[in-house]
Amino acid sequence: MSAHESFADGLTSGGRRLALHYARTLQLGDQVAQALEAGDYPTLSDAAGALSTAADELAAAASFVTTEGSATSPRGLLLAVDRLVSPGE
Repeated sequence: MSAHESFADGLTSGGRRLALHYARTLQLGDQVAQALEAGDYPTLSDAAGALSTAADELAAAASFVTTEGSATSPRGLLLAVDRLVSPGE
């Protein structure tokens, strides 16, 4: 297992995918908020477009998790997301 995959120890493959897409959605949401607060509308437009795509990918990942044979722990998923969003803390 690579260091990149260690963020999600114990998660199913779908759980890892869901954690990655959820973390990306959170990061993009922050970028949208910062751009809006700064009045940086070109960045807002780009970030909002990326957020829309990320939300679609998050929905697809969530749908995939429902097809897996073993359950994904919500606690484990949120811990993995925390590691992705705040590495080294």
